[in-house]
Amino acid sequence: MKRFYAIMVLLMVLLKASAADVNRLVGGDLSLVPAYEQAGDQWLDESGKAIPDLIQYVQAKGWNAVRVRVFVDPSKDSDPAVCQDLKYAVALAKRVKAAGMAVLIDLHYSDTWADPSNQKIPAAWTDHSTEGLTTQVGNYTREVMTALVEAGAAPDYVQLGNEITYGMLWNTADGKFPADKGQYASAGYCPTWSNRFSDGQQQWHRLAAFLSAGSKAVRELVPGAKIVIHTDMPADANHLLNFHNHIRTAGFTDYDVIGLSYYPFWSGKLDNLGAALSKLKTAFPNTKVQVVETAWYNSYYPYAEDGDGQYALSSLPASWTADAKGMVSYLSDLTDRLKLYDNVDGLYYWQPEECGNGYQKKVLNKWSNRGMWPSLNQRQHSILRTPDGRTPVDALARYVKEVLPIDPTGVEKMRDGENEKMRNGENEKMRHFVFDLMGRRISHSLIFSTSHSPYKGVYIRNGRKVVK
Repeated sequence: MKRFYAIMVLLMVLLKASAADVNRLVGGDLSLVPAYEQAGDQWLDESGKAIPDLIQYVQAKGWNAVRVRVFVDPSKDSDPAVCQDLKYAVALAKRVKAAGMAVLIDLHYSDTWADPSNQKIPAAWTDHSTEGLTTQVGNYTREVMTALVEAGAAPDYVQLGNEITYGMLWNTADGKFPADKGQYASAGYCPTWSNRFSDGQQQWHRLAAFLSAGSKAVRELVPGAKIVIHTDMPADANHLLNFHNHIRTAGFTDYDVIGLSYYPFWSGKLDNLGAALSKLKTAFPNTKVQVVETAWYNSYYPYAEDGDGQYALSSLPASWTADAKGMVSYLSDLTDRLKLYDNVDGLYYWQPEECGNGYQKKVLNKWSNRGMWPSLNQRQHSILRTPDGRTPVDALARYVKEVLPIDPTGVEKMRDGENEKMRNGENEKMRHFVFDLMGRRISHSLIFSTSHSPYKGVYIRNGRKVVK
């Protein structure tokens, strides 16, 4: 009996500590919301009613941040989804700020999509020397920051480049991935695969010059904003360490957040992400990490032959099905995992507003089937819901609403006074969890059966102290 009450006192302390949660950001890249609105599309809530303003809807659900992308001159691209010029982005950022949410501005430094395979120099930036491009990065960043500040929408976070894993502003004719290694140096491609800075010293200095120019402009005009450096999340976490070690060696250190894209169908299972987060915490203990892009499928499961994720069928959980239940399961597993890392403080879902090609006006050329409203070519779009009524919007919000990953047969019942099962030893499920001293409930197997445990220290298991 004494042991039982000791457990209860400990849980009360942990739950009280969880109420004073550290600041976390959760939200999505909602850059297509105005485009869908202009096309006449309507999102429906759980009761089937039209949502008047999607920004305010997700804010009421617990989201507290929105990512907004910006292209230099999107008119140069025929893709309708590439429509976010400065005027568009400023208007959207104003709406986000008016809703009381944080704004992450995503500067692509391109007229089109920038990612690990594409980093095309804007058409108007005619001086392609390192010095010329550095000047243009600084001037353009100042232009964007000035417009946002004057509109009363000063960003809280500024992302310098998008998925710049191998550099940015490549000097190739089409801005695409260099065809062979012989072109790497002249293209400005940064060899992230190498842990030797000397293998790409010139390229790393080039990239560091661009990032320094951007960060200087942000610091001058929006001194309170935090700077994010964004790469994808390669399956080999050592590539991430190489990237950040090399840009720091090249002289760029003025940033606050390491931003990652994590898509399990490209980056592999959550253990891969866990390994990366653990290594980043060890290597850069004073730099926060945010997952600024993630997504899962709502209706189409990817196959390796589609080039959309060789990990999809081989190693990802069977519970991550391509439907509402699978998306909720994925987001629940992801948020629970991220809560284990005190160096992680942000999570953004990629394009949750996706709901088709656009009703009266084209918004997308093709569906990605990862939105939280199914992709249907009709005007109104119902939100994804599991048979028991859960939505991915709510599942994502758990990242800031709960510190403890709550299990309905465990802590919630104890909160409600239904603790007999725990006292009588009937709640076998609780035997599979431990608690750390921050109040977080963690899978026993995650701490004691894997090589990538994020914490080594003291845990509470079945009322006893355990040292890992």
